[in-house]
Amino acid sequence: MGDVRDERVRQDERWGEQHHPDYDPHDIPSVVRGEYAFRAERWKAINAQRADPGCEVKHRRPTVSCTAWDGILLEEVFEALAEEDSAKLRAELVQVAAVACAWVEAIDRRETSSGGPQ
Repeated sequence: MGDVRDERVRQDERWGEQHHPDYDPHDIPSVVRGEYAFRAERWKAINAQRADPGCEVKHRRPTVSCTAWDGILLEEVFEALAEEDSAKLRAELVQVAAVACAWVEAIDRRETSSGGPQ
């Protein structure tokens, strides 16, 4: 979380406080959100397929998950982009941030356990 705070400080120093719209005002909201919702459902299906309980057996390692971080993050991102309600959008973005942080933590654990750089 310290790295995230440091990056936010760098962003604010570089660009100042930013005020962007939630969505591109030139897009047709229902069409774009429909596409994002479709992609969110697609990643949800991919992740469910990857979460096959036989995956751990197939790889002969009980700690292996066939669900990958990219799919988890993309599912959350597209769920956020498909959201119209600002309170629900905020909740989805918190989930995006949490998954991104979890992915960073997983990288750090791997690096620590392999003796590599953190």
